Amino acid sequence: MVDSPYETAGLPRSVELRVDPLVSERFLVIDGRLAMTGHASRMAMVRTPVLVSLLGDLFEHVWSRAESRPRGWNAPVSLTEQEKTVLRMAAEGMTDEMIGRRLGLTSRTVRRHMANAMERLGTHSRLQTGVRIAQAGIV
Repeated sequence: MVDSPYETAGLPRSVELRVDPLVSERFLVIDGRLAMTGHASRMAMVRTPVLVSLLGDLFEHVWSRAESRPRGWNAPVSLTEQEKTVLRMAAEGMTDEMIGRRLGLTSRTVRRHMANAMERLGTHSRLQTGVRIAQAGIV
């Protein structure tokens, strides 16, 4: 299951897209011998036959209940409440250090929340992220 448009996912036109709102991870089973799951920068690859079989069964179960999506469909972005709060505070002009003090987090944790949100939004800069969340009305 893929959570981005066919064009940006690099999938051929013969691939069917289905989405299950309860499954937030990307999930792929290849030839019954390899399973991959996770997000782009944190993918897990499984080759153990018993686990691949189990993940294949799970995939089939989820696939049978997932909703079909047309070509060009854009998935809504799901962010954690903490990520939304960090984005909202950054949009108000607060620095990572200020956000961290207000939320009781380190500035490093604030940057991690920002990086995770940017990855899910498919953005590469804080400016691009601000524009994307404003357009989508996310925060």
